[in-house]
Amino acid sequence: MGGIPFKIIFVGVFCLLSRTEALNAAVPVALVGGGEVSEQDISDWQAAQGCYGEDAITSRKAGFMRMFEASILNEVLNRQGRPITGEDYNKEVSRIDSETRAPEILACIKKHFGDGTARYERVFIRPILAQRFIRELVKSDPTVQEKAYALRDGALIDIGEKKSFKDIAGRGITYSTAAYSVEEDTSVPAAVEPWKRWSPFEASFIEENLKGLKPGEVKPKPTEDELTVKIVRLISVTGKKYYFESLTIPKLSTEDYLKSVKKLPCKVNDKELHDWVAPIKGNPILAPAEIAF
Repeated sequence: MGGIPFKIIFVGVFCLLSRTEALNAAVPVALVGGGEVSEQDISDWQAAQGCYGEDAITSRKAGFMRMFEASILNEVLNRQGRPITGEDYNKEVSRIDSETRAPEILACIKKHFGDGTARYERVFIRPILAQRFIRELVKSDPTVQEKAYALRDGALIDIGEKKSFKDIAGRGITYSTAAYSVEEDTSVPAAVEPWKRWSPFEASFIEENLKGLKPGEVKPKPTEDELTVKIVRLISVTGKKYYFESLTIPKLSTEDYLKSVKKLPCKVNDKELHDWVAPIKGNPILAPAEIAF
């Protein structure tokens, strides 16, 4: 008889522990706006990273950071009306399948996720798309780049009124001149300074922005990348060398944009991960997160 109560108590404690573990597993590691990071996300990420070999970083903290960043960017994109859609996932999966240079690693990753695609897309594809779409959004969204585009449009109006590039410069617009060559001049010694050496970039720039212009003409459509808007005017052509002037307008960078967005409420339920991630400075993707515990 003495052993029966012990057995009942033991079983009762075992059931209690199992229930507690199940409850803990059901609680998200972190809540990010309307999204979350789960323990499953982290373990899936660790397993996928393990396919890259023994030198791969597979720590729980690294997995949490990758999933946390993806969730933050995903929520920022949702706020801006640019959610990651099913079609986006399908296109990226197809692109990776067709372009991968490490099919054995990709096969290992897919083997972990099995036949279902939801976890594979969430853990492996979503971080790639989230970072790409944020850069694309910041690069050309009229609302995000309102200041830069206002300077661009004002400069184009001034150019239409025959104002010189030098007179337009200022108010955040930089004026400069340069001479680019179609090919390297082998008749002169190569410059010692790297920034003075000829680069294939010069030929590419001429082809895209100056070729076809007559001296004095301005390229109708400004050149734009992630950091600047550039308006160019051809001055003259001597042999294979093109002389031109430009007006450069700085754009809001992705990093500065993420610092400027409305704070996103984030709650990290895991104390170890909270105490690790909360003090981190200098990570621009964490800038929108208002981290609580």
